[in-house]
Amino acid sequence: MSKKWTLKYGLAAVLVAIVVIAAVIFVNPMSSLTPGQTSAGASFLVMLTDPPTVPAGTTVLNLTYSDVSLHIVYSNGTSSWLPVSASGTVNLFSLVNMSQTIASTTVPTDSKVDKIQFTIAGVEAEVNGTLYPVTALSSTLVISIANSQVNETLSGVLVDFNPTLVEIQATDSDGNLVNYYVLVPSATATVVTGLTKAQIKVGTIVQLRQNDRERLVRVVQEFSKNVTIVSASLSVNGNATSLSVTLMNEGDVTFKIFGLTLHGEFNATRTWKIKNWMGEMMREEFIERIHPNTIPFKANGSSLIPLFGTNHDDHNKISSLTLAPGESATLSFSGIIGFQPDMGIMKGPAIVVTPIAGNNYTVRLMGEGFEILNVTATS
Repeated sequence: MSKKWTLKYGLAAVLVAIVVIAAVIFVNPMSSLTPGQTSAGASFLVMLTDPPTVPAGTTVLNLTYSDVSLHIVYSNGTSSWLPVSASGTVNLFSLVNMSQTIASTTVPTDSKVDKIQFTIAGVEAEVNGTLYPVTALSSTLVISIANSQVNETLSGVLVDFNPTLVEIQATDSDGNLVNYYVLVPSATATVVTGLTKAQIKVGTIVQLRQNDRERLVRVVQEFSKNVTIVSASLSVNGNATSLSVTLMNEGDVTFKIFGLTLHGEFNATRTWKIKNWMGEMMREEFIERIHPNTIPFKANGSSLIPLFGTNHDDHNKISSLTLAPGESATLSFSGIIGFQPDMGIMKGPAIVVTPIAGNNYTVRLMGEGFEILNVTATS
């Protein structure tokens, strides 16, 4: 009898031990450690906040994200990318002065989380009651994280995703208005502390704290000190435009540049080819305006590529410029800025866009933070 009870309680103890071990593994996925990790793990959240700049009439700006990864620098100096199982869609309008937890994971204490990467899988905007597809200037973002040391058992990275939604308007052959939209991302990130356990749940939205706002402002100011637009030139020759922007990284960390926007007033010319009553081909030109007066360019190495909402094939192409400490680079474009508006089953006549000689324009650098410089167009 005593042997049976001994066996019974022995099996029960084994089962309890298995349950306890399973619970520990479930609660703490860090139990399987990679080289450079310590046994102590800290809960680490990924949170998103967003004050977007959008055209009048915009009520919804949906961002679908995926492939979130954190770059971890361990206490022994080794580093690796940690994939975080996170994807979803957020309405960026719901994050004005708010933050939303979009991912939750565990990282070793006394490590650094110095970069975050995620993919913009899709964007759509509702403007004046109509839902439009949006082309992103860059589909993959890699953002440096300020104050990256992890010292607490509960902390996180707050990503200030501050995009500009650019609206390009044109008319089709019937004179109807056609709208195209491009999302130009600008982002900064910083490690934040003093979080609550309720924020661990993915999807939790809380009021953005004043000290976190101030921290993000300091990060933007620090970026402005580090990455500067040294010079810029803009010229027009007939239908051709030349734009050159020289950048300098005077800081001590590497920065990513996604592209830039050129703001001002532009001429837009469209040429129609028609036949007269004798069957002869004729050309007729129309001058029209594109509003608002912004042209987005994506950075592809040292080249600048004009991007309108018609360039959906470019959405999945990773496009950026990496600027190392002490490095300078010149981004340039030379050619015709133009696009063809959709006309249902066919493309309309190409619209050629040119700056106006003598007018002043603003170059805005988009990436980790932003920087601006004014330039006058010459002929």
